[in-house]
Amino acid sequence: MRRRRQSSNLARPPDGFILLLCIFALAAVAAAADAATHKLPYNVVMVLPQYESVNDKYNLTILKARPVIDISVEDVVHKYYLMPLNFVNFTYHDSRLWEEDARMAEKWATMGVVRAYCQGKLDAVLGFADPYSLSTTAKISAGWGNGIPVITTTGLAAQMGSKKEYPYLTRMQGSYRQMADSIYQFIANGTSAELKAPNEVSFGYKHLAFMYHDKRRAINRQQHTQSGESIGEETSSHCYFSLYAIKTYFMEKSEHFKEKWKINTPAIAFDENPSRTPGELAEWLKMASNMANGERSSFSA
Repeated sequence: MRRRRQSSNLARPPDGFILLLCIFALAAVAAAADAATHKLPYNVVMVLPQYESVNDKYNLTILKARPVIDISVEDVVHKYYLMPLNFVNFTYHDSRLWEEDARMAEKWATMGVVRAYCQGKLDAVLGFADPYSLSTTAKISAGWGNGIPVITTTGLAAQMGSKKEYPYLTRMQGSYRQMADSIYQFIANGTSAELKAPNEVSFGYKHLAFMYHDKRRAINRQQHTQSGESIGEETSSHCYFSLYAIKTYFMEKSEHFKEKWKINTPAIAFDENPSRTPGELAEWLKMASNMANGERSSFSA
């Protein structure tokens, strides 16, 4: 797969990241108090792809993250004198998301974390540029020892908010569920309850259909490559996860959508990468309109 050239512009790490390193150190002290066996350094594994690719929607790579972490550790130890020398040890594992088959990243990421744990060098996990690797790692690492914390700036899928399934996962940028709440307040709040304040605005839409990019469920999904080889199962897109959160939230908040979507949610998925004709787009829009009970309200991602 073609790799994109790395950007050379590196921003100085924010104070929040330095604070995060301090939290790691405090967690190490707590672990030592509980187990009476933990010794510094605090071992952290960063799981990210080595290179950029079209599979990496967050544009997160080891080559970008490593200088930021090095500077942050340097500030904590030598600038702010918050922690002693060698208090933390970062190792970097390539999830290989840049390979052509992005599904294999889940395997490579999990193998790296398991290997670190078996070597006794795993106190926390950072990173991840795809939801599948993050989900698997966060689930299995919760059962190791007293639980291994996993901290990420991704993991926006609403399902990862379950503390029962992901008890030690911390998502630093929220989730698609928060986005779903904003959309609900804006376009559909009037369907189930009074507005919270007289000056709030909501369109109160009742007839909606989703149109979104997703190779896995696309109406124009390609079954074979140009050479005639069969295309394997694709991973779900970020659009799918975001609209899944919207659907779930709407059904939780509105009896109207709970009843209307209890069997099937009006939706059309398409692959945005292949070329399309105006006629095809018009046909898909007509389908979406019919799905929304004849109304011409649609939501696309």
